[in-house]
Formats: sequence, structure tokens, C-alpha cells
Amino acid sequence: MLEEFFLIEEEHQNFGRLMVLGLLSALIGFTAAQWIFPTQSDILAVIFASVPMIFSLTKKFLDDESAGRPHIPEVEVYLSIFAGEVVAFLILALNFPNSFEVQKAVIGPAGAAVSDGAFSMILSNNLMVFSVVCILSMLIGSAGAFILSWNASVFGVFLAGIAESQPVLILAYLPHALFEMSGFIIAGIAGSLISAAVYRRHFDRDTWEDYIRLVALGILCVFIGAFIETA
Repeated sequence: MLEEFFLIEEEHQNFGRLMVLGLLSALIGFTAAQWIFPTQSDILAVIFASVPMIFSLTKKFLDDESAGRPHIPEVEVYLSIFAGEVVAFLILALNFPNSFEVQKAVIGPAGAAVSDGAFSMILSNNLMVFSVVCILSMLIGSAGAFILSWNASVFGVFLAGIAESQPVLILAYLPHALFEMSGFIIAGIAGSLISAAVYRRHFDRDTWEDYIRLVALGILCVFIGAFIETA
């Protein structure tokens, strides 16, 4: 049922409803993971949350790649779903703090980098994440949905950790996090569009120059995020 709702709301670009669907998808995914495999809910919750989006996002990127520029609708769709899932994983991490050990392990090195204030360390780490997201989305089209949910789970758990100790600091983290996550989302979009272009055999110069500019925009967002984080 959720899959059909995602299809409908993506077609009509109802971003508020997509945010709600993202939230519901994450909550249902976590509930299913806890019920079936409670000891592995940190990963399975992300997988289950991404399943309803796989077909709808793949279809959207195939359609939008054929239509060409601009790519703002894709970004808006991704951001809406992402925002809903972040809220869901934030709520879940606050209520089930022991259920997201993998996400906390990923956050650990990032937190150390922040405390060191090392711009080059943060930038190189985020560029590596950017590259992995782009390549995986390009090679495995359905990976875009999983990567979106995974990034949302890490960010939601990260915010939950801050909220438990110093809630006011969430506002301080939002500016750089917004740029970083936008960069990762653009990476997923670029990879998915490249995958669709290869599938449709669109190898003309204008198409690939457009995707190069899209990747460059994502890298710029990651760069700005790292700069704000260490400023």
C-alpha cells in the first residue's frame, strides 16, 4: 500500500505528504524489524523502510531523465522523504536508544573529527561518502532508496544523541548538516540519473555536461558544509 502512495504523491509532487510517507515508512520498517529480527533492527529497519520507495523512485528517475532538466523536482522529492525519515529515526532513537548501534558506530569517527576541528579530515570523509553514494546509486538503481534511508537513520540517530545531552545544540548543527545532506542527496540523484541515462543510451554531450554540473553542485554543498562545520 505504501508503495502506491509514494507513486501517487511523487507524481503530484505533494512534498508534505511525501514527508509523512517517509516518516511512516521508517516507523513501519523499524516495527517490522523489531518484530522479526530484534537483534538486527539497526540495519533491517533501514532496509524495510526503503522497500516501499524502490519502485517509485526508480520509475521517477527513469521518467525525469527522459524529460531532461531541471532537476529541482528530484531534489524536492528526495529531501521531503529524507526529512520525514529523519524525524522518524530521531523519535525512534530517543525511545529505543539501544537499537541503533551500527549508526552510532558510524557517527563515532565523525564526532571525533568535529572535535578536532580538522577541515581536511571532515571534507575528505564527506567526499568519500559522496563518492560511495553516487557510485552505488549509479551501479544499483534501487540502492538510491536504501542510501536515502540509511543517511536519514544516521542523521536521526545523531540528532537524538545531541538532543539527549544538549538539545539547543541541534540548531548549531543544522546549517552544516543541511549542506552535507543536500550534497549526499544530490549524489544519489546524480548517480540514479546517470544509471537511467545509460539504460536509455543517452550519450549526447549536453546530457553528460548536465550531470557533471549536478555532481559539481553536490561537491560544492559538501565543501560548504565542511567549511561551516569547522568555521
